[in-house]
Amino acid sequence: MLIGLLIAVGDVVAENVEHENILRVQYGGSWQQDQYLSPLLYTGMHVGIGNEWWQPFRQETHLGRTGRLNNWAHVGRFETRFAWTYTPVRSNVLYSLGVRGGWGAYYGWRLADNRVQIILGPYLDVDITGKLQGRYYNKPFNGDMAADVMAMTGVSWSFKGKKTSYRLRYLIRANLIGVDYMPDYWQSYYEMSKGVIGRVRCSGMWNHRSLRHELTLDLQFPHSTWRVGISHEYTEYGERKMMFSDEKVALVVGTCFRYRLRPNHDLTTF
Repeated sequence: MLIGLLIAVGDVVAENVEHENILRVQYGGSWQQDQYLSPLLYTGMHVGIGNEWWQPFRQETHLGRTGRLNNWAHVGRFETRFAWTYTPVRSNVLYSLGVRGGWGAYYGWRLADNRVQIILGPYLDVDITGKLQGRYYNKPFNGDMAADVMAMTGVSWSFKGKKTSYRLRYLIRANLIGVDYMPDYWQSYYEMSKGVIGRVRCSGMWNHRSLRHELTLDLQFPHSTWRVGISHEYTEYGERKMMFSDEKVALVVGTCFRYRLRPNHDLTTF
């Protein structure tokens, strides 16, 4: 769906680069491991809603002495997820609510008359998740936080149909190094009233592994563009021989918007 948000200022006709915005929802399975509570695997479902945007850098931005960011672009994401999982005998339930945001820059190589694009670049990700135990009273609530520098790469293939066009994209991100927060699980029952003592630590592939990838198909029709796909993410972390993990597989459905903006320097001019 092409939204023309054009704001003319006098005789100025220059436009900013094209933006692509994607609103998406997801639903699928969720698996959680919490060895503080039980060695059993928690299994259930999750739902989520999110937004992502893709945009080339402005051409007047310089890189180094002579280069321009002609082949550089950036992507941002924000999403929230709610999951409910149970032990195999349904003796306990675990509710979790997560908020995640990130931003990354990437270099793109275009091949086959711009139909194929390969991207590679860094991505900064922040993830905050709160957990509530339904039938556990020693630690009914805890939370995890992580900020990671990730490696991001992907490939997309665009092709045309009759009055339509399509884009198949595979995108993968894996964490390299960052920081995370883990509550001290070796506390007594009375920690509920005294507060959870946690610490921030340096994290990476040695103690906090995170992998996220997705395969999506964008379908552009004369008046709208839609997305369908499947996503998979896996996170594992821990210390003191106590490990925690979170895995999700989901069906993704979304809608895509593209628009351009003209510079606005005068609020009295429309």
